[in-house]
Amino acid sequence: MLPEQITTTTVVDEETPSRPLADGGDISGSESEKEGDTKADDDDEAADDQQDLLGEYADTETRIELMHSRVDSLLDLGLERFTHLEYLGCRQNLIKDLSPLASLTSLREVDFYDNRLGRVDASVGLLTGLSSLDLSFNKIRRIENVATLARLEELFFVSNKIETIENLGALRMLTNLELGANRIRRIEGLGELVALEQLYLGKNKIAKLEGLENLTRLRVLSIQSNRLLAIEGLEHLAALEELYLSHNGIAHIEGLENNTRLTILDVTSNRLTELAGVAHLARLEDLWASGNQLASFENVESACGPLTALRTVYLEFNPLQRAQPANYRRKVMLALPQVTQIDATLCR
Repeated sequence: MLPEQITTTTVVDEETPSRPLADGGDISGSESEKEGDTKADDDDEAADDQQDLLGEYADTETRIELMHSRVDSLLDLGLERFTHLEYLGCRQNLIKDLSPLASLTSLREVDFYDNRLGRVDASVGLLTGLSSLDLSFNKIRRIENVATLARLEELFFVSNKIETIENLGALRMLTNLELGANRIRRIEGLGELVALEQLYLGKNKIAKLEGLENLTRLRVLSIQSNRLLAIEGLEHLAALEELYLSHNGIAHIEGLENNTRLTILDVTSNRLTELAGVAHLARLEDLWASGNQLASFENVESACGPLTALRTVYLEFNPLQRAQPANYRRKVMLALPQVTQIDATLCR
């Protein structure tokens, strides 16, 4: 990364009164012109500083990374000369406008994580060769101007202000979609994403698992920290390998009869009183169930004893651990001798 550029701005005291000339005239106009010239010079200097960030890059450069460089405008970077550019990373800057990207049709990956974008500019839709687009940690309210990105494989809108999942139907090659930490209340608009393998919806306001029936290739589903009360709507997701449901209001493990490829199941911090509903998950390796209301070692043994592939269990912060903290680990080991890790500690 090139050194940060610091721009010095001349501050003008607007309340300073003008001084009269000997002939009764006023010099305020001439001073104003000088101040205007100074500001123009400073603006030119700032633009030059921004262009200097890329001064050492050749016109044939294929990758440019400008992380935390105080860039506030793409216009001043002179990006149009990079006709072979495939990757542009501008994380943690001050950018509000993506319109200067329109001419960079060679781009394959664009990363504007943590900037000041308020919307997805129409120019993004002209970058039809994109395979990855990251606009996380901005102030975007709508998913728009992405329908033309038919080659897109990864799309990140984490931590924005999005309320509705929309305008994604044409992205038939999309394999990874991340929409965590938004304002989404309903799972919708995903029916055409038949290639999707990973879907992240954590930290939203979703109350029901629905709209997933066409995602038959989905391997990872994360919907932590929402408002779910039941496990449902997953019967068509036979390819599912990892399911993250922590910090919801789920009272029973159910509805997983067809999800026999699961290797990780996370039900941390829900309302479970027993572990019934997992005995058929023969490939399960990790079961995370801390912070529930599990009180019976006998139930743990009957539910998880048949799971010969199970290697890791998290059961702390349940009544069964709080009631007998000194004997807790020993009892888990007796109930589940196949396990090699209990909570964060290896047991053999």
